[in-house]
Amino acid sequence: MKVLTISTLRTRIKYYFDSVINSSDILIIPRNNSEEDHDAIVIMSLKEYNSLQETNYLLLTEANRDRLLESIEQSKKGQIREVNIEKY
Repeated sequence: MKVLTISTLRTRIKYYFDSVINSSDILIIPRNNSEEDHDAIVIMSLKEYNSLQETNYLLLTEANRDRLLESIEQSKKGQIREVNIEKY
């Protein structure tokens, strides 16, 4: 995550946009030299944004959250099985 002033962003906008796309980095642009978080702009790649949206969707319901956490714990304990998805 990089924090830039809007003036710095303006001077090399293509460079910073390319950097965001190529590294999945996130840019934070504070507005009006404010220390307040809600006065900042976030710039991220569409790929990164879509990933966040998918994660949010998967964790939206308590039942799905619990199922995912249980699966993670099972995986950590080696309680896994292979499935041939081509059969389905």
